[in-house]
Amino acid sequence: MGMKYRMTMGIVLMIVLLLGTALSETFLVTSDLHLTEDRAAHDPALDAVTAMAAGYDGVLVLGDSANNAHDEEHAYVLEFLGSLGRPAYVVPGNHDITRALHPIDFVELYADYGWGAAFSRDDASASCAVTTAGGTCLLLIDTNAYTDLESVAPLGGIPDATVEWVASVLDALPPGTPVVACGHHPILPPESRDTPNAGKLAEALRQGGAKVYLCGHDHGFAAVNIDGLQQITVGQPHAYPGWAGALTVDDDGFHWRVAELYADDDPVWLALEESAAALGVGIGRGVLTDTPFEGDEAAAQWFAEAFGMLQRSELTPEACERLLSDPAADTWRAITTKTIIRDWMFGILEQCPQDVREIIVN
Repeated sequence: MGMKYRMTMGIVLMIVLLLGTALSETFLVTSDLHLTEDRAAHDPALDAVTAMAAGYDGVLVLGDSANNAHDEEHAYVLEFLGSLGRPAYVVPGNHDITRALHPIDFVELYADYGWGAAFSRDDASASCAVTTAGGTCLLLIDTNAYTDLESVAPLGGIPDATVEWVASVLDALPPGTPVVACGHHPILPPESRDTPNAGKLAEALRQGGAKVYLCGHDHGFAAVNIDGLQQITVGQPHAYPGWAGALTVDDDGFHWRVAELYADDDPVWLALEESAAALGVGIGRGVLTDTPFEGDEAAAQWFAEAFGMLQRSELTPEACERLLSDPAADTWRAITTKTIIRDWMFGILEQCPQDVREIIVN
């Protein structure tokens, strides 16, 4: 490490030690805005996030803020971030960095949202580490894989050098410093992810004492805890069920809950609910088409119910057991074609996912 890096780290760590970590701070968390030039399609969700942000100390945006990395889209993202009235921190997603916008350009463009205040920056990627006013260390990790900085792999990838950088930052932090790691791509469970070095990054986080990793990319909410590392995947604010995430960091640990962005009678919420219900039934009917069970409405509705409960994080062990024992489940088990969706749903029901609505990590 260079002398400049060591001096910067020393100053920041001294400040953290003097301030301590007694303060409690809260973060509003969202992801995958996928903003385009069609403002009418995005403004209602952005307005909801902006209104909600007023009650939080900071906002975390977990990648794919733009849809095609066009200048106009990034200008829209920056306008939104500037409207929040709170410190905001951004990680790049695979839609944010393309041939139109390289990682170096991203760091410069979003200097006010992490990199400008960073006490450490990774030379191998658009990753940095920031200490917040409340003493939390935010690891903003670039999980994208690049080819000569000109193309981006959709499923991401973490360079060995970035994993080493993460380990070095965590190793230098004072004991007891709360750490929130943020990236765009999920990394757990590593064996089910096609993200190179996902397992190495997860292990570096664990070894360094990090307990929480926040991510997006999958466009839905999910949670999994493997060997003490709690991964929470955050969905879109403009998609059902209309949630953002709320993370409180204090002396007791990390308290996560979902934050409902819309009232039950909000036209935006009603439209999201209607489209989600139609999507669940549509997927079910579509998979059953051209099988011996085409037109089996009970089977289609079974899938729609399971799909909706998954989106709302209502798949308790009791609910999973009920759905798996339903006669309609036997219909789905008998399908021999289009098995990807079938296997995906049964994999979820048989494992019974962690409830993402409220999670406490000590």
